[in-house]
Amino acid sequence: MAITDLLIGYHRNQTPPNPAGVASAQWTKGISHEGLEEFTEAAAAYLEAMEYYAAAEDNPKQAIAGLGNNMGWVLHRMGDYAQAEEWFRQVLPYYIEELGPYAENTSKNYINLGLSVFELGRPDEAIEWAMKAMPYIANNPLQSLSDQRWNFELMARAFAAKGQTDRAIFFGKMAVNAQQAIREANSTGNRDDNQELRAEWRRLYQLLADLLITKGRISEAQAVLNMEKEEEVFQYLRRDAEADLTKTRATLNDAELAEEDKIATLAALPIATERELRALMAKLDDGSLTPDEENQIFLLQDALQQASDAFDASVQAFLSQIETENRAALDAQFDAVGSYQEILSDLKRPTAILQIATLDTATHLFLTLPGVTLHHEVAISRADLAREVFEALQAIEAIAPDAPEKLEVLYQRLFAPVAQALADSGTEVVMLNLDGFLRYVPFAALYDGQGYLVERFAFSLYSAAVPTQFETPDRAEAKTAGFGVTQGHPGFSPLPGVRRELQTIFGDGTQAGVLEGATLLDDGFDETSLKRGLLGKPAILHIASHFNLMPGQEDDSFLLLGDGSHLRLSKIRKTRALRFQGVDLLTLSACQTARGGDGAEIDGFGATAQLNGAGAVMASLWPVSDAATPRLMRDFYAGLMAGGLDKAEALRQAQIAMLHSADLVADLGAETQTANRAAAALDAPEAPAKAGFDHPYFWSAFVLMGNWL
Repeated sequence: MAITDLLIGYHRNQTPPNPAGVASAQWTKGISHEGLEEFTEAAAAYLEAMEYYAAAEDNPKQAIAGLGNNMGWVLHRMGDYAQAEEWFRQVLPYYIEELGPYAENTSKNYINLGLSVFELGRPDEAIEWAMKAMPYIANNPLQSLSDQRWNFELMARAFAAKGQTDRAIFFGKMAVNAQQAIREANSTGNRDDNQELRAEWRRLYQLLADLLITKGRISEAQAVLNMEKEEEVFQYLRRDAEADLTKTRATLNDAELAEEDKIATLAALPIATERELRALMAKLDDGSLTPDEENQIFLLQDALQQASDAFDASVQAFLSQIETENRAALDAQFDAVGSYQEILSDLKRPTAILQIATLDTATHLFLTLPGVTLHHEVAISRADLAREVFEALQAIEAIAPDAPEKLEVLYQRLFAPVAQALADSGTEVVMLNLDGFLRYVPFAALYDGQGYLVERFAFSLYSAAVPTQFETPDRAEAKTAGFGVTQGHPGFSPLPGVRRELQTIFGDGTQAGVLEGATLLDDGFDETSLKRGLLGKPAILHIASHFNLMPGQEDDSFLLLGDGSHLRLSKIRKTRALRFQGVDLLTLSACQTARGGDGAEIDGFGATAQLNGAGAVMASLWPVSDAATPRLMRDFYAGLMAGGLDKAEALRQAQIAMLHSADLVADLGAETQTANRAAAALDAPEAPAKAGFDHPYFWSAFVLMGNWL
């Protein structure tokens, strides 16, 4: 702000002094302070600017009103809502008189007043002010998107405070759709949103999801939370418009299904109902269905429809107050959102999708099975759950003996509520659609008191924001390639175990491995050789190295190449020659390649590679062990290539084999110091000198993303 201060001094020292110039510079200074969240300094600058404007010859009322509005907003951000309201009320008469009651700045003032009185506990008055802004919004639907976002959120919160949840949901959808429209309009812009801005507008999705959940509208809540994940992809990676990440809108439903007693009874038992329906459909296919059974099919279908859609509460009471022609235009704003069930119906193994969303006061589990979606609420806040996840990860990475106990706590929170439904449905594969820090949880290692979940299910990570084609490739003639780093480089320790890892997988010239491709180590592994390898379109690409993660900073997060150079996430994303098109499986045997900063999946190397064309990525949640990784990888690839298993099952069986190898012990004294695949800046936990391979640290670090077939 040094230049601004120079301008202020310049205008003050003119002969005669230039009060308007001083005021303008002070205004700019106040805006700069406000941007830095230095609200006290911003308020002082705005007040001084108003004093100088008042002393100016032309006494510009519009500038003074604008400064008054800024003062009100600074006070609002400081939590002084009463003073904020007073300032907003002071400038309102000017706006109405000079600009008119329906002008843009007048409408913004209405919204600001509504926001302040709502915080003062006056939701009815907040709604009145918000409604005054509606004529400008209605007549300027594209120009007013930012105002819509604020105004509709205000109305959603105000109606929720009054207990009118249906209307709150309607306006919550309108707020989310305004945000989606802003994203779509800016889809080709530069990345300039900071973490605070992302968190601020993320609240729109979470507010709407929470409102929908309170009404039991689970399918809609799932769709909204998926839209939030799309927002993360948009903010971090700014993919091109072909990805259509910004096209999604929340769906309005204007009627509920009728509730007949018998259908309601069946809908209360959705898994059994779906199983019975499948049995009858099989009889229909083989021609043995009776007329009575045909009628039963219709009844079961209606019951499942109710079980799936019973959560969709009506906004008809609100829409009935709007003219028919306007209501039709309003409905047209919302597009239908696809169902998870369509994905599951095409998969070869019994599969479910488990989506978990953390909100401020509770955690919600959404389980989608073929034909039905279930919901469970767990009474634990996001903050408390985050602490439990952190403690479990600390115990795993420290190879602590109490890690199973902490993983059992997470099992009770995140899996026990759906365990019986998964067992009843015969599920074999669980696709995980996870929220924020929950992506750090190794679900295969959750402990139910008797055993680990890996002994019952295969797992993969799924994100609706990352397009995935679920198909089984022909692996008989699959091309493969391997790259690795064994030597030390500044800031990175040597990785002597990588040579053994690649020899175990690809062979060493005297003994065949489970894959037949070429490998390049150290100086042979540079950016050019990696590009050359990608030109050959290997179906399986294995990379073993260090990975340096700087949360939220893709320019400073990088993979260490064998020649010591750094391959940054930002370069991978932008370089056509580094795309992973044609790669069915990219295995990243490096530290924390599956992690992001605050849980945003696209921070990590793994999801960046998937967005860049890889069909599936196997990546790690913590610095992996040189002692155990070669064996795990050998067993994984053997199951995949020789055993004919899908990726998820091959990983599961490799993990089980290591889990049941308690007699194998790793000497960790040297490994922790020299061969841990973490950057030196990432402090590795102290580990015991020796530990058995049955500890989750050794076998559960790797997770599978994308096409698990």
